[in-house]
Amino acid sequence: MNTRHSLPRCLLLCLLLAWTAGSLAPGSAAGAASREANGFSTWVWNPWLLRSSPDELLRFAAANGVKTLYVQIDPELAAADYAAFIRRASAQRIEVHALDGAPAWATDRRLPEAFLSWLTGYQNSADMDERFSGIHIDVEPYLLPEWTTGREALLQSWKTHMNVVLAGARRLRLSAEADIPFWFHEQALPGETSTLSAWIIDRFDGVTIMAYRDSAEAIVEAARAELAEGEQLGKPVRIAVETNRSAETPKVTFYEEGPETLNAQLESARRTLKQSPAFAGFDVHDYEGWKTLLSKPSASQLAAKPAAKKPVAKKK
Repeated sequence: MNTRHSLPRCLLLCLLLAWTAGSLAPGSAAGAASREANGFSTWVWNPWLLRSSPDELLRFAAANGVKTLYVQIDPELAAADYAAFIRRASAQRIEVHALDGAPAWATDRRLPEAFLSWLTGYQNSADMDERFSGIHIDVEPYLLPEWTTGREALLQSWKTHMNVVLAGARRLRLSAEADIPFWFHEQALPGETSTLSAWIIDRFDGVTIMAYRDSAEAIVEAARAELAEGEQLGKPVRIAVETNRSAETPKVTFYEEGPETLNAQLESARRTLKQSPAFAGFDVHDYEGWKTLLSKPSASQLAAKPAAKKPVAKKK
C-alpha cells in the first residue's frame, strides 16, 4: 500500500469536515437562529443602570431567559462600567451588544461615525471577556419629516450611512443587527430592485422585526413577510413585542394585558414561528417596561384577592 498519498487525502478530508462544521457554528445565520429560538433579548436604553443596579439587571436576565442584552452607548458613562458589566454578563453566558441609533442617523453621517469611533476605542482597550459581542442599531428614518417631503433622497442617505455601520462592524469583526418595522417589505428602495426589508436583511447579520401586536395571531401575521425574506436570504430574524404604554393604540402593546397574557401569547406565537428556519427568538421592548409589566399583579392574583367588605352602617 502506498502511504505517501493517503496522508494528504486524509488531511484534506479533515479540513473539509472542519470547514463544514465551522459553517454551521453558532456565529453563522443558521446557528444563530437555532441557538436563540427559545431565548429572549431586550433593550437597555438607560446604560447608567450598569453602574446603579447591575445585580438587578443580571438577575432579571437570568430569571427570564434573556440571552442577549442590547445596551445603549453613552460616551459619558465610563468605559469601566461597561467593562465590569460585560465581564459579569459573559460569565453568565449572556451576550451584550452595543446599542445606538436615532432617526437623524439617516441624514447625519457624523452620528454613526462617532458611535463607531467610541466602540473602536473601547474594543481595542477591553479584555476579551469585556468586549461587546455585536452591534445593534435602531434608526427608524420614517420618523423624520423627510419621509413625507423627500423620501427618495432620505433613503439614499440612509443607505449610505447603513453601509458606514456595516463597514465599521466588519473592521471590528462584530455582527451587526438592525431593528425594522414589520411593514418595510411594502417599501421599495431607490436604485435597488429589492424592498427596504430585503436590502437590510441581506446585508446585516440579523434583524429584529418590530411586530408590535398584543396577540399571537397578530404577531405572526405582522412578521410573516419579513420572516419569509429572512428564510430566503438565510438570515436570522427576531420578533419583537412591546410592553410599554402606547400613545397610538392599545393593540400594539401588552401594557394593558399584563404578564400572564404576555407569556401565553408569546408561547403560542413561538409554536407557529419556530416552524420557520429563520426564526431566532423574541425581543421584548424594553427592559424597564418588561420589568414593570412583570411586577403587575396577574389576572389570577386579582381574581383571588378577596373583595373589600362594605362598611356596616351604624344605628343612630
